[in-house]
Amino acid sequence: MKKNEALNVVYENILGEDSILIQLRRGEGLNEERFNELITAMEFLIVEYKNLDVVPKKLALSFVDISNYFYFNEDKYSLDEQNYIEDAVHKISQLANELFYCEMVGY
Repeated sequence: MKKNEALNVVYENILGEDSILIQLRRGEGLNEERFNELITAMEFLIVEYKNLDVVPKKLALSFVDISNYFYFNEDKYSLDEQNYIEDAVHKISQLANELFYCEMVGY
């Protein structure tokens, strides 16, 4: 994977017109393939930006209050589905924290 490809995966799956967030709000569930693609891209970007002092603004904006966008109370999902989605949110948040923590402290 290349840096631009990874960035595009993040942008498409977080900010895009048919993002994971929008699919969830429509009641379509969590697309595991797209989720896994997003996780892979985020892990790649953590390594890419590990020793840099800055990240692209659009990448940073992608994760501002990201966890809030996954929580909604529309009774579209069973309790098991809600727990699965919550676990996915935690994984994304964890990687986002790692990406920006590394960037901030210069690891």
